[in-house]
Amino acid sequence: MTDITPIALGKLVVSEDNVRRTAATDAGLQELAASIAAHGLLQSLVVHKHRKGKFAVVAGGRRLAALQLLAAQGRIEASFAVPCQVRDGDDAAELSLAENVLREPMHPADEFEAFRALVDGGMAEADVAARFGVTESVVNKRLRLARVSPAVMEAYRGARLSLAQVMAFTVSDDHALQDRVFENLSEWNDDPNSIRDALTEHEIAATDRRVRFVSLAAYEQAGGGVRRDLFCENDSGIFILDVDVLDRLAGEKLEAEAEAVRAEGWKWVETRPSFDYNEWSGYIRRHEESVPLSVETGKSSTPSAPNTIVFRTAILMSKPRLAWRTCRSRSRRLRSVRPYWPPETLAFAGAVVCIDDDGELDIRRGLVSPADAAAAEDADDDADDADADDVADAGHGLPYSLVESLTAHRTAALGAVLSQNARVALAAVVHALALKMSEAARVYHGFHGFRQPLKPPQPPPDPPAYYCCHRT
Repeated sequence: MTDITPIALGKLVVSEDNVRRTAATDAGLQELAASIAAHGLLQSLVVHKHRKGKFAVVAGGRRLAALQLLAAQGRIEASFAVPCQVRDGDDAAELSLAENVLREPMHPADEFEAFRALVDGGMAEADVAARFGVTESVVNKRLRLARVSPAVMEAYRGARLSLAQVMAFTVSDDHALQDRVFENLSEWNDDPNSIRDALTEHEIAATDRRVRFVSLAAYEQAGGGVRRDLFCENDSGIFILDVDVLDRLAGEKLEAEAEAVRAEGWKWVETRPSFDYNEWSGYIRRHEESVPLSVETGKSSTPSAPNTIVFRTAILMSKPRLAWRTCRSRSRRLRSVRPYWPPETLAFAGAVVCIDDDGELDIRRGLVSPADAAAAEDADDDADDADADDVADAGHGLPYSLVESLTAHRTAALGAVLSQNARVALAAVVHALALKMSEAARVYHGFHGFRQPLKPPQPPPDPPAYYCCHRT
C-alpha cells in the first residue's frame, strides 16, 4: 500500500509525462471544483519529485487544475495540503496512461439515478446544483431522465435505446403510456419525434391554432396551466393543461370579431375555431360584386350626347399622352373601388368567423346553405317576371308593339345619319370599343389585384444626327 503524503498546492506542477494533453473544458472544471469544495478531494494525486523542491503531477491533472481554480477564487489557500502518492519518475508516463485508459466512466443512467436519490433523500435541487457545479436546469433534466419508465431505463442501459430516444420519453409522466409506446416501437417509428408524437397524441401543443390566436401569454395570464418538455426549445414542447380556458378565450375573441361582421347585415354569422373543407364544402359560395360606376363616381351612367362623344374622342385621338393619363387616372379610380355585397345577397347569405391554420383570423363571407339557395332562386325568378311586366308596360302606357316599332325607326335614323358623317361614325365606334376595353381592364385588374398600370407605348427614338444630315 502506497503512503499518502500531504503536499502544499503551491508546490505542485503538471508533469511533462502526463499523457492527457487536451485541456479540460471550463464547464467541466467548474463542476469538478464545486464537487471538491463540497466533498473534498476524494482521490489523491500521483506525483514524482521535480526540480527546485517542486512535485510534478503524473496522474490527476484535472484535479490539480480544479484546485488551482479554487485558489484563484480565494476559496482555498495556496498552502492547501493536497494528498499525493509520491512515485519514482521512471514509470511516470506508464502510471499516467494506466489512470486515463483503464478506468471506465460512469454510465449516464447511474448518474441520473444518483441525482434522483439525492433529491428524494431531502436535498433541494438548488443545493444539488451548487454542490456539483451545474445549473438547476441540468439537475431538472437529469431528474426527468431518471424518472422514466423502468422498462425504458433498462433498455437504455442495454443500449437498445439512445439518449435522444430516452429524452423523447420524458415528454410524458405516464409510465403505462411510455411502456405501450416502447412496446410498439419499430424501425419506422422509433425516432425521437415519432416517440413524442405518440406520447402527446391527445394533448394540445402551443402550436395549436387556438393558442396562436389568443397567444400563449394571454392564456397563462388567464390562469391556464402548461407543461413544458425540458428537452424541446420551441413551442411544440409546451402543452396546454386547461382546455376549457383556451376554448373560452378563443370563443370570446372570435365573438368580438363577429360583432363587426354582423353589422354588415348578413342573414346569419357563426363563430368556429376551425372551418375545414368538410364543413364549407356543403355551402354555396357567393362573391362580392364591384361597385357600379355611377355609384362610385357620382356621375350619371346614361350615354353622353353625340357631340360630346365626338368632342372627347377628337381630343383623345389628337393628344395620345393626355389620353393615356386620362385612362390611367380612371383605371386607378376603378381599382380603388371596394367590392360590395348587394342587399339581395346579404338577405339570404351568411358568414363564418374562424381561425386559419396559422392562427390568424379568417372570415368567410357569402356562404349560402342549399335551402337558402333554393329560396333565393325562386325570388330571382319572381323578380325577372316582374321586370318583364315592367318592360311590357314601358312607354307611358303605349303598346309594346308600338314601342318596338318606334325603337327600330330610331335605330334606322341614327344609321342613316352616321352613314353621311364618317367622323361621327368613327368617333361612335371608337367610343363603344373604348368602353368595352375599359370594362374588361377593370375586371381583369380587379381580379388579379394589379396595382401598377401598364406602361404606354413609347414613340420610336429620333434617328441619329448623322443620318439626318446625310438625308439633308
